[in-house]
Amino acid sequence: MQAQGSLFERLSGQAPARVSKADAEGVLTHSIALHLGKMLSTRAGSVQTLPDYGLPDLNDMRLSLHDSLQQARVSIERFIEAYEPRLSRVRVHTLPRAHDPLRLAFDIEAQLHMEGGLRPVRFSAQLDGSGQVRVS
Repeated sequence: MQAQGSLFERLSGQAPARVSKADAEGVLTHSIALHLGKMLSTRAGSVQTLPDYGLPDLNDMRLSLHDSLQQARVSIERFIEAYEPRLSRVRVHTLPRAHDPLRLAFDIEAQLHMEGGLRPVRFSAQLDGSGQVRVS
């Protein structure tokens, strides 16, 4: 058995120090969901040492709704591929918009790198009007 979660999650007590192999995938996907939520809530240009870190403003009024959603989907895929090394083959799908036009929702499908190979995983990301993202 080995420690799971990121170093910061372990130091802050957000991740268990040791888990069984049966629980390892759940702990790892939870860690990734936390990281994706933080990543997707970061705006481009807000990290001085990494100018390409973060998402661009998804409220560009010069674009049509379809173009905005397409741009958001591609930006999220590229961002995750670049900054979440535990995932590969990332595909983002736009979910139908609910009654609130300020909320966007995406399905994120990817391959999770684990001992023994790759496993498919899926996350759901919901962006609200304040720019915060919740990933589950």
